[in-house]
Amino acid sequence: MTTPADASASGLPLLAAPHRTLFLAGLLGLLLASGWWALHLVARYAGAPLFALVLQPAPLWAHAWLMLFAVFPTIFFGFLFTVFPRWMNGASISKLEYTLTAALLASGTLLWLAGTFAGRPLLLAGSIATGLGLLLGTAALLRVLLGAAQVVSHAVVVLLALCVQAVALGFFAAGVWQQDDLLLHFAVRTSLWGGLLPVFFAVCHRMIPFFSQGVIKDYMAWRPTWVLTAVVTLAYLRLAAGVIGWLWLLPWLDALLLVLTLLCAVRWTSLRARGNALLWTLYAGFAWLPVAVLLQCVRDGAFVLTGEWALGRAPVHALGMGFFGSMLIAMVTRVTMGHSGRPLHMDRITLGCFIAVQAAAASRVLSEVVQAPAGVQLFLLGSVLLWLTAVAVWIARVGRIYVTPRIDGRPG
Repeated sequence: MTTPADASASGLPLLAAPHRTLFLAGLLGLLLASGWWALHLVARYAGAPLFALVLQPAPLWAHAWLMLFAVFPTIFFGFLFTVFPRWMNGASISKLEYTLTAALLASGTLLWLAGTFAGRPLLLAGSIATGLGLLLGTAALLRVLLGAAQVVSHAVVVLLALCVQAVALGFFAAGVWQQDDLLLHFAVRTSLWGGLLPVFFAVCHRMIPFFSQGVIKDYMAWRPTWVLTAVVTLAYLRLAAGVIGWLWLLPWLDALLLVLTLLCAVRWTSLRARGNALLWTLYAGFAWLPVAVLLQCVRDGAFVLTGEWALGRAPVHALGMGFFGSMLIAMVTRVTMGHSGRPLHMDRITLGCFIAVQAAAASRVLSEVVQAPAGVQLFLLGSVLLWLTAVAVWIARVGRIYVTPRIDGRPG
């Protein structure tokens, strides 16, 4: 397997490895998207600034696009471009592939943010740039898989999910252009359950036992293929049941997903990781997945029984802020430390940021549960303040690493 030595030869540490370029692009996008959303929420309650209230499309959809199609994919391409060759002993992602992917995704984020104030042409341009970045990144991973000495199930799951994500992005762009909320809703559900969730779960299934085995003596790595297959299949069945209107089936699929994700959380977690924050944060982050599925099961069950949707968007935010957000901090920190020559250690400030994200996710979930308007406002604004502060401090901590050489003098 080769290394991207051509990037290090350029003299720019930011271009020395895929994770550097894409992590920084994704994290800056996360900061911009979080700041944009915080500004809108403040304006919603304070009535100013007015420009943060007059947005296209509706703020809910614009916020969903930024997180689902721009921020999370950019960051996990940084991870996937790093691990795909290692998983399958395949060729490395080229400098052209990862820099162009990063440039397209970052451009899409900026165009979309500008389009929320300026109108649909920029929104469409942002969707096109992001779509091209997604397709280029997926093609690069497919090239690695087709030429690899061996193929692993995690890589197949990831590639399938990325293709679904591209389809979801296309439907979202069509929904924005046609101002069709039905298409937008379909695209968001498709991205969550058919795109992002399978990618995140496949990475967790592969890496949490692997990282645990490297730290904890006599740890038994449990990652049977049937669990990966079952969870991903249930996610797609759940998506299909919602699309065709078989809503009565959703609670049963949720219940099966809950059993399997809870089983993984129990089997992967080791109490002997208590002193290793870089490891136990992975366990804590993954624990949000069965919580999110449980909330979704309650929501879907309430609709089947009463015809009313319960819990609002609590399940979505438990999934997005709790599971995706927590795993992002835990996994990116681990990769950043390991690939910069630094000790595999999470310092107190980074740990504080992780804990703040847990509080932010819990507060956002509670904002969907409480009934009193004052309580909703308190939990909602408290959530965005905690989230924005945590990600800003964390990005400042890890961001400087991507623009400086490895401390051990090695390339990458």
